[in-house]
Amino acid sequence: MRFHWLLLSILSTLLFALPAQAGRLLYWRFESNDNRLVFTTDSQVQPRAQLIPNPTRVVLDLPGIILERPSVNQTIGGTIKSVRIGQFNTQTTRLVIELASGYTLDPQKVTVKGISPTQWTVDLPTPQRIARPSTSTSLPSGSNPAPLRPLSSPSIRTSNDFQVTRSGLFIRLERNGSNSQIQVNRSDDRKTIEFILPEASLPQSLLNQTQSINKYGVSEIRFEQTRTSPPEARITMWVAEDSPNWQGYYSRLGGLVLLPKGGISQVRNLTSPDLPTNDNPSNSVSLSQLPTISAIKLTNNNTQLLIQSNKPIKGNGNLNRLTGVYTINIPNAQLAEPVVDPQLGRDSPIYELKVRQLDPKSVEILVKPSLGIRFGRLNQLNQQILTLDVHSLRDLTVSPGTKPINILPPANASVPPITSYPSNSLSRVPKGQVLVVIDPGHGGKDPGAVGIRGLQEKNIILPISLDVSRLLQEQGIQVELTRSADYFVSLRGRADLANRVGADIFVSIHANAVGGGRSHVNGIEVFYHGHRDLSEAIHNSIVRNVNVDDRGVKKGRFYVLRKSMMPASLVEVGFVTGTEDNRKLSDPAYRLKMAKAIAQGILDYIQRKRL
Repeated sequence: MRFHWLLLSILSTLLFALPAQAGRLLYWRFESNDNRLVFTTDSQVQPRAQLIPNPTRVVLDLPGIILERPSVNQTIGGTIKSVRIGQFNTQTTRLVIELASGYTLDPQKVTVKGISPTQWTVDLPTPQRIARPSTSTSLPSGSNPAPLRPLSSPSIRTSNDFQVTRSGLFIRLERNGSNSQIQVNRSDDRKTIEFILPEASLPQSLLNQTQSINKYGVSEIRFEQTRTSPPEARITMWVAEDSPNWQGYYSRLGGLVLLPKGGISQVRNLTSPDLPTNDNPSNSVSLSQLPTISAIKLTNNNTQLLIQSNKPIKGNGNLNRLTGVYTINIPNAQLAEPVVDPQLGRDSPIYELKVRQLDPKSVEILVKPSLGIRFGRLNQLNQQILTLDVHSLRDLTVSPGTKPINILPPANASVPPITSYPSNSLSRVPKGQVLVVIDPGHGGKDPGAVGIRGLQEKNIILPISLDVSRLLQEQGIQVELTRSADYFVSLRGRADLANRVGADIFVSIHANAVGGGRSHVNGIEVFYHGHRDLSEAIHNSIVRNVNVDDRGVKKGRFYVLRKSMMPASLVEVGFVTGTEDNRKLSDPAYRLKMAKAIAQGILDYIQRKRL
């Protein structure tokens, strides 16, 4: 991804203090440097995006989300005129990014990405000036705006929360309890079947929705969230009177499966009540001729994920670098009933695997790695088998007999000190075997320190950490993050990850706080436990390149420093409770400058230690 350092006015981070209620917009910011809108909700959401001309506006609707505060109109400057946020209707919050007069953009290059079900980013291409007015391409008044392209590889959140599959019905949901029993009730006239799901939450896209099915003797299905605390959901199906009873069970793929007793063959030829069937005999014949994927399993001592079919198949893979999830799409294929999938134990290199029939003729497989695991290439082993390479980070070494390239100056060469980094790049360290673990502290249920205007530590240090990771990777350094989004990781889990992958450097990033109303306390602190050199290199880089108070390098007994088996440093980037630091840390441009300084300090250490 290319980043453009533009001298535009910056929209400061806004944190909304909203009442405790489901479906709220909690946090948003517009990052002018990257033309990116970032927002967080307190419940799952499926955004709807569209482009409206005259003037050019990117409109993002958040169904099921309530703003619960007055509308916001923030002037940006440059090619982006403003960002507006308001309540579009009683159940929808609308975000509008309006371009400056005379500018437009290509809607095909607008990317909406789900970092998690509640965290999203909207990346805009560089706006282009309109050469001359053109009425031929403008939408007439009152017409529907042209939709943006579908979300690109949304590995966390998708629009397929309800699917009619070859083997039954699948509903995506979240469960808070593992032992809750599904209650099934059929009406006396046998026309409806009701499923009560204790400890289960439906996705926002299904709430109070009724969908037509017209298959398997089912005409419609209704989704309701009957209770939120503790959660309870109800699903009602309208079925043919001669339909067998249906049963539900929780799938290890992350949802609920509804099946007729006796299997799908018992209802395949049933006609839906009061509605004509949509089954197409000619289509059934073509589906029966498709390759069937029968097994997905780990082989070769857990170094390959194997996908096996009864006929020739082809697939393509795509890695979401933000989430680490690898998506495999297999066109012209169908799933067996059932698919043999791998047993994912505690030491499995795969943390989570989801398989679904994306449409009648397309299969999608989502694979999430365990900590310290990276996926390689998707290979065509033979006409009927695809394999995905699975690597531990320590396995990514040069082949036996291959001499690694010496990426640093020879021992007798002078290494001039780096006094500051160039405006366009950091000092270059060619690709070698150095592995750095970046640890954004806190996350998820743990907000960390909370400062002036509700500024939360976790929301400050995650973008800094992601930028540090990106900047190091651009210089050829291998980087592992202990978390890449807003979720909780234990202190032990952070240190264990660094030790397990054999990291050369561990850097934990935090923001500080002090009580007693001492808002005059500001500045950075850098801590070490056993190795001081790394902390000094990072500290010196920050002091050289960032206008911030200096509170020095100190020894600390933080868990992640004591338990990490490599040079480790903990950086406190400032006080969220300090008047000066709070203002600066709310500014995306300042956070980027801090990230560049931390990354430069790590590179300085690597050069001086000749790692």
